[in-house]
Amino acid sequence: MTYRKLIVGTGVLFFVAVLLSVIWSGRREGRAGGDRFDLGWSAGIGLVEITGFIGSSESTVRLIEEYGKRSSIRAILVKVESPGGVTVDSDEIYRALHRVRVEKEKPIVAYLGSVAASGGYYIACAADTIIAHPASTTGSIGVIIEYPVAEELLDKVGIRFEVVTTGPYKSMGSPFEEPTEAHREWFQALVDDTYEQFIDVVRANRMLDDDILYKYADGRVFTGRQAVAWGFADMTGDFRDARLVAARMGGLGEDADLIRPRRASSTTVWDILLGRAGVREIREGLGLGPIEGPRTLYLMR
Repeated sequence: MTYRKLIVGTGVLFFVAVLLSVIWSGRREGRAGGDRFDLGWSAGIGLVEITGFIGSSESTVRLIEEYGKRSSIRAILVKVESPGGVTVDSDEIYRALHRVRVEKEKPIVAYLGSVAASGGYYIACAADTIIAHPASTTGSIGVIIEYPVAEELLDKVGIRFEVVTTGPYKSMGSPFEEPTEAHREWFQALVDDTYEQFIDVVRANRMLDDDILYKYADGRVFTGRQAVAWGFADMTGDFRDARLVAARMGGLGEDADLIRPRRASSTTVWDILLGRAGVREIREGLGLGPIEGPRTLYLMR
């Protein structure tokens, strides 16, 4: 009987410990669409890191939205170390930052690191203030579509693909046939329209005259110091400078905490079996890249 009571008592204690742990983690973590961010409760600067190729926006947008909800987050610092990426994902992150800046009235500072070009710069345009490292590689304002054409290679190995479509444009971007002039013209129209959307974002946020804007927004890259000279950034400095500006704009002291969110653990087998992981999470969990195809990219080449 004593042994049985010991087993039951141990089980109860274990259950209570797990329950308290869940309650505590629920208090500390902001939940948004499946992502959990441990932000703590002290007042500080929320850090958003844009790193590498921008091929997904969901978790970053959720983090930005969580920052917007938290009164303890007095300012947001966006650190950009990216050559850009997919146009839609870049724009969704930009829009999330812009909403928080306008609707929640939270000051936003963007820091352009070693590479902050194309889609990376596009995102930075949502900030009240852009601070560029003087040696940063930035700019590359433009759009690119690229895809392989393997028709000649397939001919050499004796492989031929038959393509049946519902219209002359349905096979645009197929690697199995040479693009027609009509395809090239339509891709160019697509790129041109997307480029004008990029221009609209820079124009609206940087207040540049079109003469300056179109002169340098031709895909060229330039340094952070040049970006300041031409109006694409506000001042040069390092990450510490950007942090101090964000603290000042948020009404915080120089030693203000920089809130670095701690994500929940990565996708597990249980997430897949219980249906909590989507296609993107499963592919990333298996080490697979994004599903490719002809895409418009704000990307430095």
